[in-house]
Amino acid sequence: MMCTESTMPKTRFVWWNGSLVPEESVRVSPFDRGFLFGDGLFETLRADEGRALYVSDHLERLREGAIRLRLLPPGDGGASALDLNAPSVWAQRISQLLQANGLQSGSARVKIVVSRGDVSGVGLPAPKVPTVCVLAEPYTPPSQEAYARGWTLRTFRAGCTPPLAAMKTLNYLFYLWARQDAADAGFDEALLYDPLGHAAETATGSLLFLQEGRCTVSASPQRLRGTAERRILALFREDGWAVEEAAVPETGLFSFSAVWVTNSLVGIMPVRSIDGTALPRLFDAQAARYRDLFFRP
Repeated sequence: MMCTESTMPKTRFVWWNGSLVPEESVRVSPFDRGFLFGDGLFETLRADEGRALYVSDHLERLREGAIRLRLLPPGDGGASALDLNAPSVWAQRISQLLQANGLQSGSARVKIVVSRGDVSGVGLPAPKVPTVCVLAEPYTPPSQEAYARGWTLRTFRAGCTPPLAAMKTLNYLFYLWARQDAADAGFDEALLYDPLGHAAETATGSLLFLQEGRCTVSASPQRLRGTAERRILALFREDGWAVEEAAVPETGLFSFSAVWVTNSLVGIMPVRSIDGTALPRLFDAQAARYRDLFFRP
């Protein structure tokens, strides 16, 4: 059973700074640095039948980014104040949030947001109390027909992946801009290059470049290492695939048999074409198999 507007509670609930509260009771300070500067991080998870997937993977990436951006209170290098070392605690919070919003069945999109909060100072001042929010809403996965058809990618020519690309920051406007550029031109997704002209990622996912029994991932330092990417590469290795990192210039894209996009929501989406030129193959049967394994951990 899929959750619809008629089956969901009229009041939406969020997990806000330690408590489950109605959406209308949440107040974001106008001095919150997440609001002012996009000074924060987020993670997007998929939940199926009331259970969030790969919580520990997302918390690990969130913790690494929080340490790099000094988002943790002084002396909290272990991220204890945010419970980032406690996936079971977060799984329980998310489960309660899903239940409060009537999202125990079907699929849901869960977003964890952490900002530096209300603190003054230049640079990256130590937070007094970080702002922490968790949101949940219904999610409709792509249909089997959409997976079989695959996505069309459009190269985003107005810019390259930024230095912050390696972290999932609230500075996300570049990716939204690229995605809108692709949509305006009638494409499904944007293909992004790094400053050296190497294929890095898409606006919403990681890229896997495939040949029979071999997978290449971008070696670009200016891309996000996907949680889904890591899990799928582990499945490849278990099946004896060769996995390597390499620079992938634009001229080398069509030397691969197939290209997949991965993220935590769609799992694996084959790419049908890039800038209007069809890829040799979709590897759609393999995509379906590994997608099923990914969503049944």
